[in-house]
Amino acid sequence: MNLTKKIKQAKKILIVGHVRPDGDCLGAGLALYRLAQKSGTQAELVYDSDLPFHYSFMQYYDCINKASLSDYDLLIIVDCGDRFRMGKYAEFLGKVHSIQFDHHISNDGFADENYVYPYRSSTCEILSEILLDEDAVDSEMATLLYVGLSTDTGHFMHNNVTSVVFSLAAKLMEKGADAYNVNCALYRSRTWEKTKLIGKAIQSMKFFGDGSICVISVMQSDLTDCGCSLSDTEGLIDVAMDIGSVKVAVCMAQQPNNKYKVSMRSKGFDVACAAAVFGGGGHVQAAGCVVCGYYEDVLRKVVKSITDGM
Repeated sequence: MNLTKKIKQAKKILIVGHVRPDGDCLGAGLALYRLAQKSGTQAELVYDSDLPFHYSFMQYYDCINKASLSDYDLLIIVDCGDRFRMGKYAEFLGKVHSIQFDHHISNDGFADENYVYPYRSSTCEILSEILLDEDAVDSEMATLLYVGLSTDTGHFMHNNVTSVVFSLAAKLMEKGADAYNVNCALYRSRTWEKTKLIGKAIQSMKFFGDGSICVISVMQSDLTDCGCSLSDTEGLIDVAMDIGSVKVAVCMAQQPNNKYKVSMRSKGFDVACAAAVFGGGGHVQAAGCVVCGYYEDVLRKVVKSITDGM
């Protein structure tokens, strides 16, 4: 494909990422926003949820969710494993020509043009390869795409890292990606409030399966006590994954109306299957879902979904 040409030919583009966007989703969306900007094409970038503040260092972050929601002739969807992850913006499907870029195995190709590669580390890996090949990447885009590469590979520590990922990261740095400042912003700028939340997460740890499963629980009262928001729960699961005996880590974050946002990570076990029990999904070693119910019931069901597959 010639993505740069498609963007130049469009008059007005709506770029949509998934609800509760992560670094990969933000990096992909913002890189395309920048590409449209320098191509002289009007573009608007939206996510049907609040934005995680710890990504506010990313360029053009303040341009997100300021859309007119009219007169588009191209819809670009990034990092959405299914149409429901688009939230309310799924209503534009079928109304305007759509292109999507994604790396989730759950994706059924719901756009008009689908560039879905489940065995790529990230959507930013897919876009980096396309846009570098088209010689369309400037230093700002390179930095934004690097954020996605770094975050969706666990700072290049997950087993989805390949020689291609390292090669693309190097090429992005050659294009001017500011890897040092990205790394500082992502991994060396924790707030005191987040530090207190980590302490509560450690205190909440419960172990199952002879210590191979670790569950972290974050209640709304914990967020209030620490002065944090739901987005601050991102990364807490890594505290559990750092324990040598743990093969599967779970973070259960309470939301209103007895809902729990459940994140799962593993060192080999297929947690996507466990998440699918509750209508969720993701990747073999990183998945998530939302489970409704009282805490003890949700905890029991989530642990059972994991142990049944082990």
